Amino acid sequence: MRRLFFYAVVGLLLGAGLVALIEQDPGYIFINWRNTSIETSLWFGLSLALLIWLVLAVSLRLLGNVLRSRLRFMDWLGNRKSRNATALSNRGLINFVEGNWEQSRKQLLRAARYSEAPLLNHLIAARASFRLGDVDEARHQLGLAETIDVDAGIAVELTQAELQLTAGQYEQALATLVRARANASKHPYVLELLARAHFQLEDWEALKQLLPDLKKHDLGSSSQLVTIERATWLGLMAAAVAAPDSKAALEATWRAMPSDLKQQNDYRRRFIKHLSELAANEALERYLVDFLDKQWDSELVNCFRLFPPKHPQKLIKKMDRWLTQQGREPRLVLTTAYVALHAHDWELAEACLLEVSEQEEATETRGLLWRLYLSMGREHEASQLLEKMSLALLGEVDLPLPGRSGDD
Repeated sequence: MRRLFFYAVVGLLLGAGLVALIEQDPGYIFINWRNTSIETSLWFGLSLALLIWLVLAVSLRLLGNVLRSRLRFMDWLGNRKSRNATALSNRGLINFVEGNWEQSRKQLLRAARYSEAPLLNHLIAARASFRLGDVDEARHQLGLAETIDVDAGIAVELTQAELQLTAGQYEQALATLVRARANASKHPYVLELLARAHFQLEDWEALKQLLPDLKKHDLGSSSQLVTIERATWLGLMAAAVAAPDSKAALEATWRAMPSDLKQQNDYRRRFIKHLSELAANEALERYLVDFLDKQWDSELVNCFRLFPPKHPQKLIKKMDRWLTQQGREPRLVLTTAYVALHAHDWELAEACLLEVSEQEEATETRGLLWRLYLSMGREHEASQLLEKMSLALLGEVDLPLPGRSGDD
């Protein structure tokens, strides 16, 4: 209250002083501009200028408030549209995951205009269009996605390649991925998609070149990498068999194979199988001996029966050592019999065949022994063996026979 009274007194004093000044000397203002002239007292001119200034100040403030209100309204409206677009995009993504492709595409495209991430809307809409079989619309959406962000080229190409792979368009996908591979250092997923394309196209040589990068970036699960690597090297070996100089190509492929794979029996068996198909007997014998010396494999032992060995006597000595090491495994004993026949060591062949025939009811073994007896002029033993073979084949037949009790 005291402060208000103080301001009132000060205001009255100033007003009284101002009135005294005006009465003492009102002043004079003359303004002439072109054909117009204005005359007034100084104090009236100052009052008029002050009034104009106050009107302008109030008007500008009111205009500022109006503009700020409009901006706040536009922000609120924009945020509302953005929130609605986000909610609509979320529903579109949910429908996409649930397989409602048509509904998903509609929602995503409606939300794209006000979405905070329109690129994602168009990419997912392209996938939904592809699932609906609308390939042209999928391409259109991918084109729109690329125009939204100049840095989205790799994302668009990856999406297009994935859709092409899904549709079985492997050559088109490969062309798309080759363009994208320039950025593979930043986007290693390109390599994984390239591997899928090459795998489907059975381009084993390209996959071989890609394998080091796949391992470097640790792409895919370990089982996927194993599957790709196995298919690659088995495919390369099969392709080498069809090459002009097939034996040299097959051996070169084997030498290029990683050492850890060459220790695995399934790769060794496939390599030996291809050598056998090429009738490369000398190489076949050499590799078999080398493999079995390093790592025993009963199935590989059987392969010595597929061809006449070049050095049967030398091979028999190797067989003797293996028989000692492996405890006279029946497969090895039978294979030794085959090698002994090629070496014309009839006694060893007979001993091995007898040993196996006593352990197993093998018609093949007894058949070989029977032929050996005939060739050696031992018809009596051959006849006895043939009788045993016949009885073994007949077995116990539970049928009426002459002389049986109960038969009338």
